[in-house]
Parts: sequence; structure tokens; C-alpha cells
Amino acid sequence: MDFLSDWVMSSDKKSVRIINIMDETSRRALWTEAHQSISAKKLTDVLDKVLDYRGKPDYIRCDNGPEFISKKLAAWAQKHDIELKFIQPGKPTQNAFIERLNKTLRTECLNLSWFHSLEELNEEIQNWFQHYNFNRPHQSLGNISPYDFERTMLDV
Repeated sequence: MDFLSDWVMSSDKKSVRIINIMDETSRRALWTEAHQSISAKKLTDVLDKVLDYRGKPDYIRCDNGPEFISKKLAAWAQKHDIELKFIQPGKPTQNAFIERLNKTLRTECLNLSWFHSLEELNEEIQNWFQHYNFNRPHQSLGNISPYDFERTMLDV
């Protein structure tokens, strides 16, 4: 789980935060959404939606950003019996899968257009999200999509 920053080119050029949550095994992007700001409350609301959709993971890996080290997230994780695995400060390679997702989102989606509203940005992110999960081959998965990789895991 990680955040990415970008801009919406409205009349006052607003900074936005994009939350990315992924399954480290299948590389499937589980949640990608932009907001003007993301509080610990908003983060736990998103995580509740991911749990409803995917079920409970054993752990969530994240960096030491303020939203991730909040008491609210710690209480949420304890309530759901989910371990929060924090990477060492200044070592983003310990969160390499999500960092790669951030880079791919930036190069394949965010850097291709100027977005004029948060709604426009989220619409484009969701289109990319579908492509990434269902159509885009991943070299680390044997050149198949995360969706196809998950299907092969279920067949085993």
C-alpha cells in the first residue's frame, strides 16, 4: 500500500493524492483512487471496502507515512487481526512491488494527459486500473495479466 502525488490542472492547480493497494503475489491492483487529501479515516474506509471485496490478508506492507503510522490505522489493523509490516525509513526497495505499480501508473496513465478535475482523473485511473489487471502482461508473472495469474493459481 502506498500513495502517489499528482496534480489536477483546474483553475488553481490542485495537488492530489492517489492511494494504491495491491496484492503482492498476483500483482493485482486492488484499489487505485485519487483524493484531494487522504486522512487515516478515509484510508480505513478504503481498506474496509478492499476487505469486503478481497477478504482479509495476513499483512499489509507500507512505508512510514503519517497516514500509515496513525493510531487509527493501528486500531483498524488490530481489530481485523492484520499485521502492518512497515518498511525501514528511506528504503523504498523494501516495498518494491507497490513502488513499481506507482511507476507504471505514472508512465502509462498520469503522464499522458492533463487532468482538469478530480473526477476526470479518477475516471482515467479506473480505465487504466482495468487494463492493468485484466489485459496488461507482466514480465514477472510470465507475461500474463494479474487476473490470468490468479486464475492459474486457483487451478493448481
